[in-house]
Amino acid sequence: MKENFNFTNYFVDTKIWVILKEEIKEFNNILIITGEKSFDAIKENLLPVIKNKNYTIKKYMGECSYEHSQDIIDSTFTENFDLVIAAGGGKAIDIGKIVASKINLDLFAIPTIASTCAGTSAVSVVYSNDHSFKDLYFLKTVPNKIFIDLETLNNAPKKYLWAGIGDTLGKYYEVNLKKENLSKKNPKINFSSLMGIELANNCKNIILENSEEAYFNSKITEEFKEVVLTIVVNTGMVSNLVDEFFNGAIAHSVFYGLTILPNVEKDHLHGEIVAFGILVQLLIEKKYEEYNLLLKFYEKFKLPISLKEIVLLDNFLEKENEILESILNSPNIVDFEFNINKINLKNALLYK
Repeated sequence: MKENFNFTNYFVDTKIWVILKEEIKEFNNILIITGEKSFDAIKENLLPVIKNKNYTIKKYMGECSYEHSQDIIDSTFTENFDLVIAAGGGKAIDIGKIVASKINLDLFAIPTIASTCAGTSAVSVVYSNDHSFKDLYFLKTVPNKIFIDLETLNNAPKKYLWAGIGDTLGKYYEVNLKKENLSKKNPKINFSSLMGIELANNCKNIILENSEEAYFNSKITEEFKEVVLTIVVNTGMVSNLVDEFFNGAIAHSVFYGLTILPNVEKDHLHGEIVAFGILVQLLIEKKYEEYNLLLKFYEKFKLPISLKEIVLLDNFLEKENEILESILNSPNIVDFEFNINKINLKNALLYK
């Protein structure tokens, strides 16, 4: 009977730094985990905010791995921190979440790109140091607070917003696939999951309605703000609200499987591959009308609609069996009402 949920407290503005200064007032010794480019994007605004604090800045090593998170913990174990701030993209924030969880401290997130919901979700995506997907690290609670500076996000390369659009669409299609699958077997869904399923509609509706204005207009518009909040906040809330069963399906499994090929993580963004994975999922589901709807949307944004836009066909065929096995063995692939196997999965991946 018992249910419990923690919401990340979010702040959004064009000048978030005054708010951040107020919110960290009670903290004196801060561990800041960030990346090279991430820190460059915010240092002129962040450093004045923390100038009267004791702080240590640790640059993560380009990957969210258990080894790198442990390196940060080991190199700072003599310091008595009272707060962790994770600033950057999804990987910097995810590794910050792991560190904060392991040393039992509050975590404040400052996203520098709008590509994922890492700053509000209670899970970190963990990779091996060769950049292949390893597993998911589940936190006991969500990040405490997230500070979303619209100027920082608007100044970031547009490709990150582009990838965030793809990743966020994935949340809608994957949650609804799982909902349909569960409904046929057991119509009872708990209250928290029902809230998450309803919120997942925003991941499609707001994105399809507002992304064109948000992406192609260089100004900070209301549409830009709505798309950013949908990517960063709404998607994370859906992830946290629904039972783990609903998080992830075929689209994300396609991403994880394709990371077996080294160039996928090196040359492409998470949300970009997830966007392609949605099309694969819809083909396997035989939802051709929805597939064609997304094709028109993808063409506007030049999101990938074929595997050849992501990997060389020869490279895929060389590792074909391993990739297909990885996708099919993903924990996100369950006993669906429809059949998914190596044959129809390969056909969907190579469609067009």
